[in-house]
Amino acid sequence: MKDHKKEKFKELKKADEKRKKGNRKKKKNKKSKKILGVVLGAGAAVILAGYAGIGFYYQDKFYPGTSINGVDCGGKDTAYVRELLKNSAETYSLTIRERGDQTESIDGKTIQLSYQDDNEAQEVKKQQNSWLWPIQIFGNKNYTVNADSSYNEESLNQAVSALACMQDANMTPVQDAKVEDNGTSYEIIPEVEGTTLDKEKTLAAVKGAVDQRQTELSLEDAGCYVQPAVRQDDESLKKDAEQLNKFTSLQASLDFGTGTETVTRDQLKSWLKKGDDGNYYFDTETVKQTVIAWSEKYNTIGQPRDFVTSEGATVHLTQGDYGWRLWQDKTTESLVNMLNAGQSGPVEPTWLYSGEKHGGNDIDGTYVEISISEQRMWFYKNGTLLVDTPVVTGNPNNGNGTPSGGVWRLKDKASPSTLVGRNPDGSIEYETPVNYWMPFNGGVGIHDLTSRTSFGGDIYLYNGSHGCINTPLDNARTIYENIEVNTPVVVY
Repeated sequence: MKDHKKEKFKELKKADEKRKKGNRKKKKNKKSKKILGVVLGAGAAVILAGYAGIGFYYQDKFYPGTSINGVDCGGKDTAYVRELLKNSAETYSLTIRERGDQTESIDGKTIQLSYQDDNEAQEVKKQQNSWLWPIQIFGNKNYTVNADSSYNEESLNQAVSALACMQDANMTPVQDAKVEDNGTSYEIIPEVEGTTLDKEKTLAAVKGAVDQRQTELSLEDAGCYVQPAVRQDDESLKKDAEQLNKFTSLQASLDFGTGTETVTRDQLKSWLKKGDDGNYYFDTETVKQTVIAWSEKYNTIGQPRDFVTSEGATVHLTQGDYGWRLWQDKTTESLVNMLNAGQSGPVEPTWLYSGEKHGGNDIDGTYVEISISEQRMWFYKNGTLLVDTPVVTGNPNNGNGTPSGGVWRLKDKASPSTLVGRNPDGSIEYETPVNYWMPFNGGVGIHDLTSRTSFGGDIYLYNGSHGCINTPLDNARTIYENIEVNTPVVVY
């Protein structure tokens, strides 16, 4: 029993101590909260006081980092800023940056720049709410205002005009990119920027910079320089260079028998023209001028030539229409068509008239030979003598002498035919039927004349023809049956 009471006492004592400990903890927590409240209240008061103090401070002052027209106004009031703006006008200078790392300047004194207060600084200050300083105070704040600084516009015009970069003598001309021949090929030459200024743009840019109180102006950035109209990356330039190189690298040659003409690069260049569609082409008329020059070099019709007669003598012939004559239009067409197709190769000349061979007297193994003095005619075919016959030629004593001293082409052949001679008034003088007619020089030709029984000798001097070559029938037949049109007929 005694032990039971003792145990109970211990339990009551332990419970009392626990209660006292809890009371002490509650008192401690209450005290801590009270202290925290005091601290927080004091902190808030400090923060509020700081916020209010800064707000009041910047009610008439600009935030740090504020600049107006490039003038640092941070921490300054509007009165001070107005004075700064005034001073900045008096000390203002605009640096003008030019190409080639050149600079020039125009100062406020030169253009009579002066500051006129129009409350612009106050207007800027209104944009800075001092009670929003926690938001607005940080960072740079750059303002550009029309400070209404006046300047003498004529003085500014004169100052700009006097700049070295504005003098024509100092301006390097701008040059467009172009295609140029370097002697072996065409290449694109880059544009030259130059230093030529658009004077109106330059004046406007300087005025704009002064109006905004800028201290530096790049004429390049302001777009004051005259720009090339064509630059090296222009697609049309690339196309031109490609076509020109293609066409001037072509090769063409023409074999004229006695010589070959190889078209040169310079000739190709001179023949090229640019069409309305922007493409290059070989101009027919221009090419033809070269072909004409070639024809004058290689044509032999009407050219003097020496001829060795059947009797071994050499005669000099200067008349006639036999020989080579280039067909200029056709030859030009063949050459132009090949070149415009972008092709190279030989071009076969087209002849309007041709001889039997190139070179020498153009006469090969087939020809008719007539000697007026001998009254004799020979006909050779492929080097073989087929006819050797006496003839009667035109009577020189009555103005009907046979034309001589030249080589003519046989123009035609007909069997039979009727030869008609006319008087000057157009009336018929004679009509003579013949079996074989072979004209070679207008109305002069070779024919038989059955009414004539004698040939050769000096008959032609008193009973000659009207100019034709009267030939015995059998010999006329042999010639007719073996001769072709364009065969040369030599008369001397």
